[in-house]
Amino acid sequence: MVSVMRDMRHWRAENGAVVTEPAALPRRRAPGAKAPVASAAEATVHRRPIPWRLYARGLALGLGLGVMVWGGWLGWQSLRSPSFMPIETIHIEGLSSQVPLPEVNAVLRPYLQQGFLWMDPRALRNALMQLPWVANADVRRVWPDRLDVQLTRYRAAARWLGGSGQLLSDRGAVFTVPEKEIPADLPSLFGPVDSGTELLATLKEFDGIVSPLGIRVTALEQVPSGGWRCILSDGVRLVLGAKDPQGTLRRWVAVVPQLKSYLVAGATMDLRYDNGFAVALPGAARSGSAQGDGTSQGEK
Repeated sequence: MVSVMRDMRHWRAENGAVVTEPAALPRRRAPGAKAPVASAAEATVHRRPIPWRLYARGLALGLGLGVMVWGGWLGWQSLRSPSFMPIETIHIEGLSSQVPLPEVNAVLRPYLQQGFLWMDPRALRNALMQLPWVANADVRRVWPDRLDVQLTRYRAAARWLGGSGQLLSDRGAVFTVPEKEIPADLPSLFGPVDSGTELLATLKEFDGIVSPLGIRVTALEQVPSGGWRCILSDGVRLVLGAKDPQGTLRRWVAVVPQLKSYLVAGATMDLRYDNGFAVALPGAARSGSAQGDGTSQGEK
């Protein structure tokens, strides 16, 4: 068998055939034997090189992003600073003795410190509306450094419900001011809630009717039954019914000049009668009237 294989090799070599040696079979490791350890030279040959270029690119990218973030933060802080675009000019309209400049400046000061870009006109308007006499406030920013403020104040027409600090404007709005700031010559109105507009209209009508006598209405009350009670500037009190109080008051104005002796402070005249009125005089006036004409209580 061996000689036959050798002859085949010679035949292949003579005929140009490629002769290959059979691959060597891996040697089996004996049981318990250790794997061969690679030498230091062989380990050095297989170690990968450190990618310094890749690390440098990552470091440069990180530094660039950090510089961009830092620069953006500095720019944002510059924009937020009031010194970047300060408010240089302030134009205020609507100042008065009830809405003085020092009080308005005290409200404006913290908002002006925010600068032109970051000052909130709506918040400033709400703050100005908290001033006692301010009925409305209009705040506008005018580019690039101007602030316009338009104030509208309440015009007090009467004390409302006779309460301390409660006032009624000429448009029927209820507002509150310090007691020391209430005008002394205001009339007082009493009535149901939300009836201020109606009471103001009635007050104007009554004032117009009694004005020929040189007097005016200083207090007006709408009673729950629908009637009216009022006090005149001469101290006379009138009681009117719910039915046509204006007509009743005109008839009283037409005849009362003939009864001037009854027009004394503290006298009460009930006008709820169809054919006349009743008079109740205070104690001192009642005694003088009794001596003069024999009437001590009233007339119809």
